[in-house]
Amino acid sequence: MQYRLKKVPMFLATLFLLTMMMSVMTAQSAMAATDDSQEMVRLVNEARAKGGLATLMADQELSGQAAKNLAYYQRTGQIPSSAMLLTIAKNGGYSTLGQTTVRGNDVASMVQKQLQYYGSSSILNSKYNRIGLAFADTSSGKLCIQLLAYKPITEPIQQPEQPAPAPKPEPKPEPKPEPQPAPQPEPKPAPQPEPTPVPQEPTTFMNEAQTKVVDLVNAERAKNGLKPVVAKEDLTKAAQVKAQDMYQSRYFSHTSPNYGSPFDMMRKFGISYKAAGENIAMGQKTPEQVVKDWMNSPGHRANILNANYNEIGVGVYQSYTGSGYIWVQQFARR
Repeated sequence: MQYRLKKVPMFLATLFLLTMMMSVMTAQSAMAATDDSQEMVRLVNEARAKGGLATLMADQELSGQAAKNLAYYQRTGQIPSSAMLLTIAKNGGYSTLGQTTVRGNDVASMVQKQLQYYGSSSILNSKYNRIGLAFADTSSGKLCIQLLAYKPITEPIQQPEQPAPAPKPEPKPEPKPEPQPAPQPEPKPAPQPEPTPVPQEPTTFMNEAQTKVVDLVNAERAKNGLKPVVAKEDLTKAAQVKAQDMYQSRYFSHTSPNYGSPFDMMRKFGISYKAAGENIAMGQKTPEQVVKDWMNSPGHRANILNANYNEIGVGVYQSYTGSGYIWVQQFARR
């Protein structure tokens, strides 16, 4: 089935400023333990799972920014402005950013308040995939600043090369033959025409986006003096099924709940290999963007520039977040 990329409008930031019980806190309140952050992320993701939403990934950069926003709020009694949030989104590479200020006696009651009053606009908003948190204990209870954002996710995996077979013992040398008379020269055979080169395997099994990813990968390999990888139909079929499986089962991981690891999946598709690897990404809207993101990540770059690989398959399918696409690269050497 051919899959055509649809046009998705670009936007820099969508700001949702949500405030709950915004009384001014004392400036001397101490930061709470990180256990509160871990507990909130757990409870939020439990609520999202019940609603059929993807889990939020804890983002250290967002948590650091949330701590700055919390300090600013305690110092001034004001939440950061929209312009400040826009700057945070731009500098951090987030296409969507929202902030929630919430307080309560404990983490569970704080999450319940959000679910009751602002769930669909904050922690149950399907367009977010990351969360950053900062807590403070004050004389009036716990205070939390949440930053919710969307940013494309990438994740590489590489299968170690299969161990080389044990070397066979060298055979004992044969006894030297007795000298023989020099053979007479045979007449030279008539020159034969050069064989016609075998054409490369056609890529009619790939759509435009998949083909573009292969071209961009090979351009990067050429810059580094590496041979190109050749698109293979069976690897492409496996990669495409993996992309669709992530969409249908709402997960982002190398391990599929339906097919197992990428290497289990390759074997199920009848693909044997000496070395194999997989790159996945979600949220990028063009082949150029996803290959750029992969090349800017050491793990993905290592897969793309692995000289052991000589074959590739590419899968592209719509993202379950509603923004961009799910991308899968599967590499192999057989």
